[in-house]
Amino acid sequence: MKKLLVISFCLFGFLFNSAGQTNVALRDTIQLLLENDKMRVTEYVSNPGKDVCGLGEHSHNAHLTILVTDASVILTTEDGKTQNFDLKAGTALWSNSETHSAVNAGDKPIKAFLIEPKE
Repeated sequence: MKKLLVISFCLFGFLFNSAGQTNVALRDTIQLLLENDKMRVTEYVSNPGKDVCGLGEHSHNAHLTILVTDASVILTTEDGKTQNFDLKAGTALWSNSETHSAVNAGDKPIKAFLIEPKE
């Protein structure tokens, strides 16, 4: 687990430092950056009004999310409850396994990394 945290913080430092270096419009993408027997790291890029971390209602295993950009997100849980979040670049969040939909409610692209440890 310590190795996972060290790798995550190193990845976060690299990503956070490089985040402000581009002003190019981003495309909506889901890109698997790394997968091995210990973890999966996925990059999500979402434009305004688009899905943030998966298409429509979807599920995640327990994971760490690191926001590379500021994010305004509308999260709808499996039971239909809606929450609005305004988060700053550099925010790191731990989430247990869940099913939800998440939409970019802001006026700029969102870039985030999800790091899922494997058991």
